[in-house]
Amino acid sequence: MGTAADMLAAARADLGMSGRPNPITREYASRHGEEFLDAPWCDMSITHWAHESDNVDAVLPAGDRAYTVWHAQDGQRLGLWHAGTAENIRRYARPGAIVFFDWDGTNTIGAIDHVGLIERNLGDGRVVTIEGNTADTCARRVRGPSVIAGFWNPDYEEDDMPTAKEIADAVYERLTHEVPDDVWAAREGILTPGQRIDPKTAFRQIWAYSKVGYQRGAEVLALLQAQTAAIDALVDALAGRDSAVDVEALVERIRTEIETAVESVTVRLDVPDPAPERG
Repeated sequence: MGTAADMLAAARADLGMSGRPNPITREYASRHGEEFLDAPWCDMSITHWAHESDNVDAVLPAGDRAYTVWHAQDGQRLGLWHAGTAENIRRYARPGAIVFFDWDGTNTIGAIDHVGLIERNLGDGRVVTIEGNTADTCARRVRGPSVIAGFWNPDYEEDDMPTAKEIADAVYERLTHEVPDDVWAAREGILTPGQRIDPKTAFRQIWAYSKVGYQRGAEVLALLQAQTAAIDALVDALAGRDSAVDVEALVERIRTEIETAVESVTVRLDVPDPAPERG
């Protein structure tokens, strides 16, 4: 059995077809009689697309249909029928649904005039459809509750396309890895070797790095401030003991020694080699 995507693909392949007889009416007439060659072909189109996409069981539970009222009743008997209200359309109309129209604006099955296939739900009570025999052609239309009598969703086979959750799980797994034991954060105790790094804890881990970095910076700043205070005290003491001391020269010498010492300090953060890609 086919999927809703298969059904829609078959319908899209006939967009632009016009006039009659045409391939759809000829196919239907070959099974049901020549009188269908020039008959209204909107529901013959649904029948044709069901055969083309291997969806006969889902779309035609009572066999081929050319009469829209009977086709709507098929869905009603299966308990799948939804009246064409804006709320029902928003909530229940799915791609591949068979949608029926009454140009007089009722939701009465016996008054149905036309049928199409829902391609997309616009979310505001309207749908994009593909319809055969709309102005004697196969074309897309946008329809709303003012002309939709009702619709039903055939029991298609599920598509093989992964769900949104399956995609999200795959991305999550791809972004997850373990902390190696040779990185700075592991040596400093910020992260634990073997710990899983993943999106759920990323912000906490980034905050931990930032917090420890801020603490290290504060410690260095406090040390420099203490050294500066000690130097100032030493200069004052020396100046008070011996008035012959050249204070400015002494301060300049101390500053030169500090700058030389600072330039020789290398701050190094170990960054691990990129983890090998995993398929």
